[in-house]
Amino acid sequence: MKLAFEDLQIILDLHQKYLSGDSGGQKADLAGADLYGVNLAETNLQGAILTGAELKRANLWRVNLEGAELSCTNLKRAVMEGANLHYAVLKNASLKGVNLEHADLRGASLDNTDLEDVIFTGTIYDRKTTWPEKFDPVAAGAILVDVKSNITL
Repeated sequence: MKLAFEDLQIILDLHQKYLSGDSGGQKADLAGADLYGVNLAETNLQGAILTGAELKRANLWRVNLEGAELSCTNLKRAVMEGANLHYAVLKNASLKGVNLEHADLRGASLDNTDLEDVIFTGTIYDRKTTWPEKFDPVAAGAILVDVKSNITL
């Protein structure tokens, strides 16, 4: 389902109300939405539902996706530098060629996720982060931090 810019803006505005606890707010449900190449830089999508969405080549620079549901989402070649993916669910997603420099993956679920050619420079994760089988985050450039103190291990 391809969303018109105006419809996406309404969903984002309602989500901000939801996050603020304002009446009339509504959690963003963009499951299955076609958001190819969309610019969501610095948008707060905390807890949003993006299951199966098409976010290929999207600008998600410094986006807040804390606790968001991104299972089976196509994020190929997206820019996610500085993204907050703390406790996000990315199971079975495609992150092929994504720039995740300086992103926060603490507690994120990346089981069965395609991480081919992902840039992890300066990306942090913790012991609660789950990775695809046989994936080595340290070898890929990610940094393990202690949950309690955020100290690099």
